[in-house]
Amino acid sequence: MVRGLLIAVCAVLLLSACGGGGSRATAKHCVNPKAARAVAKIEADIAALRHAAALPTKDTFKGNAAVNRATDRFLYDTALAPIPNLQRNRLIDHAAGALHGSCEQCFQALEAGRPVVSIRYGDTGVTCQRSH
Repeated sequence: MVRGLLIAVCAVLLLSACGGGGSRATAKHCVNPKAARAVAKIEADIAALRHAAALPTKDTFKGNAAVNRATDRFLYDTALAPIPNLQRNRLIDHAAGALHGSCEQCFQALEAGRPVVSIRYGDTGVTCQRSH
């Protein structure tokens, strides 16, 4: 009886230590409310880009008016967002994917807005700052 209980306790301890990802689960993540609101706004901009890109376009070089407005809004919101450059770069990836084939100039504007040089030289952008 005692031997069975000892084996069960050891099994539970072993299983709890295996692959739990303890460092991620227990690490404190800095959540800046302003950054969270900015990312939500940018994700809404990406959804608007997808919707606008689905509309008919006569000229895929210039795009349509809805795509142009949505791209401008996305670039503006991304530039003002208090987020790290790597996250900004990834959000631009999502926006570029949403525009695929609907507006070449908009795509080029997104590419020009990437913070590649800053990332290359180690400037990560905004660090985690808690607002009070």
